[in-house]
Amino acid sequence: MSSGNEYFLADDLVILSTSDLVGNIVDYNEGFREASGYSDVELTGKPHNILRHPDMPKEAFVDFWKTLQAGRPWQGLVKNKRKNGDYYWVMANATPIMEGGKITGYLSVRYPATDQQKQYATKLYADIKAGKASFPWTKQEPKAKQFTLPFISLAVALIAIIGLALQAQSSTLTWGLAALGMVALIATVGSILKSGSLSKGVKNGIEQVANGNLQEAVADKTELGFLINMLRTRVAESEAKSYDAAKNAAVLTTAMNSASTNLMVADAEFNIKSINQSLAEMFKRNEQSLQKALPNFRADKVVGSNMDVFHKDPAHQRKMVQALMEPWSGNLTVSDLILELTVVPIIRQNQKVGYVVEWLDKTNQIKNINDITRVLRHIEEGDFNYRVDVFPGDLEELGNTINSTMTTLGGVMSSISDVMTAQAQGDLTKELPAGVFKGQVHDLKNAINFSSHKIKEVVGMTSEVSISVDTAAREVAQGSLALSGRVQQQASALEETSATMEQMNSQVQSSSTNAQEANRVSIDVQSKVGQGVGVMQQTIQAMTAIEESSHKIADIVTLIDSIAFQTNLLALNAAVEAARAGEHGRGFAVVASEVRNLAQKSAEAAKEIKTLIDETVGRVSQGSTLASESGEMLNDINQSIEQVTNMVSQIAQAAQEQAEGVQQVHQAISQIDSATQQNAALVEETSASAENLRHQAETLRNEMAYFDLGDTQVLDASKYSLTKKENS
Repeated sequence: MSSGNEYFLADDLVILSTSDLVGNIVDYNEGFREASGYSDVELTGKPHNILRHPDMPKEAFVDFWKTLQAGRPWQGLVKNKRKNGDYYWVMANATPIMEGGKITGYLSVRYPATDQQKQYATKLYADIKAGKASFPWTKQEPKAKQFTLPFISLAVALIAIIGLALQAQSSTLTWGLAALGMVALIATVGSILKSGSLSKGVKNGIEQVANGNLQEAVADKTELGFLINMLRTRVAESEAKSYDAAKNAAVLTTAMNSASTNLMVADAEFNIKSINQSLAEMFKRNEQSLQKALPNFRADKVVGSNMDVFHKDPAHQRKMVQALMEPWSGNLTVSDLILELTVVPIIRQNQKVGYVVEWLDKTNQIKNINDITRVLRHIEEGDFNYRVDVFPGDLEELGNTINSTMTTLGGVMSSISDVMTAQAQGDLTKELPAGVFKGQVHDLKNAINFSSHKIKEVVGMTSEVSISVDTAAREVAQGSLALSGRVQQQASALEETSATMEQMNSQVQSSSTNAQEANRVSIDVQSKVGQGVGVMQQTIQAMTAIEESSHKIADIVTLIDSIAFQTNLLALNAAVEAARAGEHGRGFAVVASEVRNLAQKSAEAAKEIKTLIDETVGRVSQGSTLASESGEMLNDINQSIEQVTNMVSQIAQAAQEQAEGVQQVHQAISQIDSATQQNAALVEETSASAENLRHQAETLRNEMAYFDLGDTQVLDASKYSLTKKENS
């Protein structure tokens, strides 16, 4: 997008560019880049139309390409657009580049347009866009005569001569050769064409070129005019390149001479082309040192010589440097000089065309570094008596600062050493002086003085405490001796008590054993009584059964006695009946008599049996009663024996518990006795320790007497604040 702002070009600016057959940018000069406002990346390979301004009529570019593609030069006013949208006006001169009779590209040389040209072109292009005008150069021109081969060959040769002339360093020679070439070319053209006279446009063009004016085109539309314009454009190209090269060389020379570093420029064969003022002064300053290793060295003969003069093995150095494609740095030692070289290859179109070498004299820097390292190593070892041998250079100020620091630190360490030595000798009255220390050393001074006062206070307090400890130790020793005697008496009493308890324990153990045996016998008796009660119960049951059987027998005997009585009655009745029967009943009477006798005998026997049974029943009854009473008595005995057994068991258990209690008491007394024995030993040790403490307190008091405390005062810690920044 156009900004509408004009960018004004410098009057002496020459804008040069070449393009391929389709208009892509191939090469350009600094003026082209400056006018366009683009970077190299944005220009190389890009089409020329990135500079086209929308105010330019398309007819101009149609005519431009039509003319160039026809092999003729083109000139016209062009309005271009910069990258930021601003515009600028140029008088453009374009011509085809011919190689082998073919167009291979296009060359364009542009100059800043004048105000008059800008006004003319602005109106013309506006009219063309409006259809009110056409380009004046688009009219058909008459066909010119064709050049012969000899003319073309001579023209090419003369153009080559002009090109070589323009490569010379002298501007007078450049324009002299260029004008001579142009005149020779024109004369040759005139003789070949045999025209007899040149046109006014050709004559004017020759005069302009001869006067060095390459901006005005030859107003002649013949082939000769075209050729002169082509030649003029190529001469302008060479002039522009020479101008840029001279300008860049001037800038480089000015920059080199203004640089504080030592710079040298050499070509691809290591021939020294130039050195800046700083390097010349360095060579002059060290000329004698360099001549020790390089006898033929001359400071004023460096330019024009070869870099091989600085190396003992030039072939090796050449091979190494020629392989460089990037900057390289290395050290070069010549005599007593230590030089650091930085070689930067100059590469154009992938070809190495030379080298820029920076020479850095590091001799004094290395010496300063080595000497500073030496002094710092002594500092590391605690020796502050060494100083740096200062050499001129970047590290000169550092060396002086280190020496000043060493002096300050040496004084500080000496003062600190004096105070610490006095403290080691027992003098705690010395302090570091006020007002001579700064920063962290000031804090160190405060810390040491604070430490001295603190030590003094601690020593004073320690002396006082040692006296108190000595007194206390004496009292503890005396008390320990008295306590030791009492503990020994207590231990003796405990030994006697322990022996008595041992006897009691033995007796209680015996009683416990007897009680347990009695308990066993009681349990056995209780068991046997229980068995007797059981037998007695069985006896009572048997007596009861006998009594019941006796009663049954008595009943049977009563029954027999009754039967006998009835039998006797029957026998009496039978006798009565037999008597009544007389003789017939006599035999029956005898039987009846016998039966009556038997009945009487049975009655008598029954009576006797009954009498015996009654007696037996009475006795059985009496025995049963006695057995019951015996059973009850056995039950009572069994209960009594059970009570005795329980009591004996309780006695045995109590005796066992008593035996255990006596055993525990015995163990407790034994432990007390053991503790008492240990206490007695500890009391003896305490007494010995107290005595030893007393001796140590006395020794400590004697050691503290070594220190000289002066007038001991209460320590004010705020006076020695380590965060204090002001000097004191």
